[in-house]
Amino acid sequence: MKGLILSLGAPNDAAGNLSIIAQNRLDAVLQIHHYNPAFLVACTGGKGAHFNETDHPHYYYSHRYLLAHGIPEAALTTPVDSVNTVDDFVQAKALIYNLAPDVLWVVTSDFHVARATLIQAQQINYPHTIFWGAPTTLPVEELRALQAHEQKAIARLQAG
Repeated sequence: MKGLILSLGAPNDAAGNLSIIAQNRLDAVLQIHHYNPAFLVACTGGKGAHFNETDHPHYYYSHRYLLAHGIPEAALTTPVDSVNTVDDFVQAKALIYNLAPDVLWVVTSDFHVARATLIQAQQINYPHTIFWGAPTTLPVEELRALQAHEQKAIARLQAG
């Protein structure tokens, strides 16, 4: 079976250290890939004021993390140089349809799955897509703020 794991980006700091959210997502990628070693992995995330102000795109740090934790370099396919979740899917569309995986696993955070699902349906609507919500290990107060942000973002998407 041909598979693609699309890992949605998350913030890193000015030194390139991945945020807890990014690590949680990449740990989920590692789990999926462990049981599906033939699947390719595409990481998203470029540069932007709200998530990455380093000299390297976010996917560079994601690749380093995955390689350090045992993903073979051959499993990493073309990265997606994107600036937000909508752009993740817009920029990944050609890659996804060119690879034509039997299953597309979209890995994001548990609090982000609903919005990512909506955006994927609006932007690419790829069949055979599975969303994996990586458990978020942030303090409850931070998680609640992110959940509130997601509800507002979903409402804006649905309003058109």
